[in-house]
Amino acid sequence: MKSLMWQLCLVAALAGLALLGRAMPAYAQDHGVPADRLERLERRVNEMAERQEQLMRRLGAQLEHQGPMSQPGAESARQPMPPHGVPTAAPHNPPAAKLVKGLSDTLGLLLLIGIICNILLAIWIFTDIRKRGEGSGIFIAMALVAGIPAALIYSLTRIGDKKA
Repeated sequence: MKSLMWQLCLVAALAGLALLGRAMPAYAQDHGVPADRLERLERRVNEMAERQEQLMRRLGAQLEHQGPMSQPGAESARQPMPPHGVPTAAPHNPPAAKLVKGLSDTLGLLLLIGIICNILLAIWIFTDIRKRGEGSGIFIAMALVAGIPAALIYSLTRIGDKKA
């Protein structure tokens, strides 16, 4: 039954490739006639150049409507006030940025240590299950996800198994 299913899937895939494979790529159409392709490319380049000139003219017209810009050295003495209710950007505060970066790095390191501990606990549980020849593999998955609480539950069930 499985081989029949695989054969049907293979036939369906080949039929799909045959139907979709009939579409000719653009480079295959142009392969025989390089002069036509060159002319079309030249036309496209000319069209793009014209569009660029139009955009540059529009940009120039917009800059003329805006009026003269302030001189680079002349800065106004006062910054304009933002409208009421609009939050302003906080001033650049390097010590706070360093603190946030440090906290972020510390949390990342703690997360990495936690993941490594979970993996080591899962390895311990796995080797113990193999050594004893009894136990459930669910504890390995629990140790990967929950870590120390899962290892404690495993050790309690192991102690209970010894007494029984």
